[in-house]
Amino acid sequence: MPKSLRQRLLEKGWTEEEIAKTMNVLYSDEKRDKHIGFTKATHPIIYWVGLVIAIIGNLLLSVALIPFLMILNSAQLYVILGIIGLVFGAMFSLILKDIEHVDQTHHVMAGMFIPSIALITVYVMVSVANRFNELINNPNPHNAILLSVIYLICFSAPYFFYKVRDLAWEWKHKAQSS
Repeated sequence: MPKSLRQRLLEKGWTEEEIAKTMNVLYSDEKRDKHIGFTKATHPIIYWVGLVIAIIGNLLLSVALIPFLMILNSAQLYVILGIIGLVFGAMFSLILKDIEHVDQTHHVMAGMFIPSIALITVYVMVSVANRFNELINNPNPHNAILLSVIYLICFSAPYFFYKVRDLAWEWKHKAQSS
């Protein structure tokens, strides 16, 4: 168990008076109020910037994958799209997990909104790649719905895992406190 700040300062030779003064400066009500105000003001900004980055990342991914859709077979695409979905989903899950003070409606909205956009962009990307394949007589079409669903499942898996783990932790602590 890590030592408290007070214990560490005592070990370094601080006096009780110096420790009390330092603790008062660090943990005063004024500092707490200032920190809470700053935290409440910045979290929505961080939240929305994170969501915009996730959306832009999905769009860039869609454009970058079009050439690969034209040359890879379906099995290779399933694996690559699944891995990319897991990576982007993990980044998205981290964005939501790190924002502690966002209320539940934002989590629900983001949990529905970003995967929906990801699903739509992957569907459009595969459809565009299939059109290009038709234009150049490349007999390598892909099922846009299946690839979109694979990406959606892999993209949503880290967030789903995080929410299940969070609920299990709550139930465990509720059972222990009862």
